[in-house]
Amino acid sequence: MSEDKVSQNDTKAEDTNQDNNESPEENNESPEVEKKPDKKALEKERKEIITKMLRIQKEFMELEREKGVTEKDIHHNPQGIVKEYKEEHEKLANRLVDIAHALKGSIRT
Repeated sequence: MSEDKVSQNDTKAEDTNQDNNESPEENNESPEVEKKPDKKALEKERKEIITKMLRIQKEFMELEREKGVTEKDIHHNPQGIVKEYKEEHEKLANRLVDIAHALKGSIRT
C-alpha cells in the first residue's frame, strides 16, 4: 500500500510539474502575440498615409504653380502653408518608414 501512495504522489508531482511548465510557456506566448503588429491594420494605415502624402503633394504643386514657390522657400526658411506642408509630409514619411519596418520585422536605425 505504501508503494501505491508513492506512485500516486509521483504522478501528482509530475502533473504539477507539467502544469507549472505549461504556465510559463503560455505566459511567454501571450506577450509575443502582443508584440507582433497587426499587419492588416498596418497595411490600412500605410495606404491612408500614402493617400494623404499624395494629396499634400498635389496641393503643394498647385500652390507652387500659383504662387511660384522656390526651393529656397521650401528648404531654407519655410513659412506659413509651405512650412505646414513640409512638416506634415515629413511626419507622414517617418511614420511610413516605421510601418515598413514593423511589417518586415526589422529595426529602424
